[in-house]
Amino acid sequence: MKKCLVIGGGFAGLSASVHLSNAGYQVELIEASPKLGGRAFSFIHKPTNTLIDNGQHIMMGCYKQTLKFLGVINALNKIEIQEKLSVKFISPNFELYVLKATSLFYPFNLLGAILNYSAISLRERLSILRFFLKLPLFAQRDLSKMSVDDLLAQENQNENVKKAFWEIICVGALNTNLKKASAKVFVDILKEIFLKGSFGSKIILPKTNLSETYCLPAKQFVEAKGGKIFLSERAEEIKVEKNRAVEVRTDKRRIAEFDFMVCAVPFYAAQKFLSFSFSNDFNPQYSSILNVHVWLAEAKKENWYGKNFYALIGSKLHWVFNHDSHLTCVISDADYLLNLSDEEIMNMIYSELERYMNITKHDIKDYFMIKEKRATFISSNEILNNRPNSETEVKNLFLAGDWVNTGLPTTIESAVKSGRVAAEAVASN
Repeated sequence: MKKCLVIGGGFAGLSASVHLSNAGYQVELIEASPKLGGRAFSFIHKPTNTLIDNGQHIMMGCYKQTLKFLGVINALNKIEIQEKLSVKFISPNFELYVLKATSLFYPFNLLGAILNYSAISLRERLSILRFFLKLPLFAQRDLSKMSVDDLLAQENQNENVKKAFWEIICVGALNTNLKKASAKVFVDILKEIFLKGSFGSKIILPKTNLSETYCLPAKQFVEAKGGKIFLSERAEEIKVEKNRAVEVRTDKRRIAEFDFMVCAVPFYAAQKFLSFSFSNDFNPQYSSILNVHVWLAEAKKENWYGKNFYALIGSKLHWVFNHDSHLTCVISDADYLLNLSDEEIMNMIYSELERYMNITKHDIKDYFMIKEKRATFISSNEILNNRPNSETEVKNLFLAGDWVNTGLPTTIESAVKSGRVAAEAVASN
């Protein structure tokens, strides 16, 4: 049985490990932190004794690779898939709007969702429909030179439509603002969500915490296949001889007994111990995500907006996920907030929650803030055209991670797909 060493225990590393194990390889995975999950993990917030995720993670029906991965590790029962697309939007003064697929057959069910989206005028809704009808006709060559903002301006999408619809989708999907995000990637995402059947548009959320959703099932699957997983072990150097990786030095030992290696860590981490250089044209700029967990006073536990998630129209606070008395507030493309103090950030959060959801500062008994400074790289055309492939100049060393050339933005789906691609590359050598 051939052995593959996997470095990194996030979605990409676990995906590679699961697919390799399933293909009959002996897997040894090392992870620098004391937990699996990478940038999508769970931990105990001690002051409230609450098991929370480091941030709220959304999947969609178009995440085909992720759903297959969860199926292999027998974890599909740990996610909740919408019966049909339904997203609630809130504007200031607590006005609620719903983007919801109708009971008609596809694609009229999704067209109906847009026609019934009353947060904007009928004329504006029709302009969105015209945009969607043109999706298959957009020239890829032209899109590769445009930002999302350029494309929307070209297609006569006004500022109100941008604020109440396009901005929420773009920033949520790409963690990048309209002026920087690649029009090509945005259009590709829209096609996956809206043009390939109703299932692609359905939103998927974990029923439980992330560690129980996929980390633990993946670990159990790999170990049941004879694999080994070592936590709190950091790779520090990879030794290459005659164009093959022959040894890995970690902070604890030297590992030399392997036939193949998959490096599945973030790009900035991979640069520290990979001996070969990447293209000078691949120098990603990162975009941050700010997650603020908020606990409400007991008196507010039963509130009018129910257990759900909401997009806030025109707010600096993009999404609020309600778990009864515990809210997860998500701000994407949050670089401008990182230099502010926690008090300044919370004053903004307090203000937005009061404006949109009638929750005041006095209703909040505790909060916990997580700043993910390098959550994703900016999905610009320049970067996306120069991403490295899984195969490298070192014959037995392969790359995985959401930053590898998967044709997708830096999402869970990209990470999972990269792990499968790396495993298939190993099997073909």
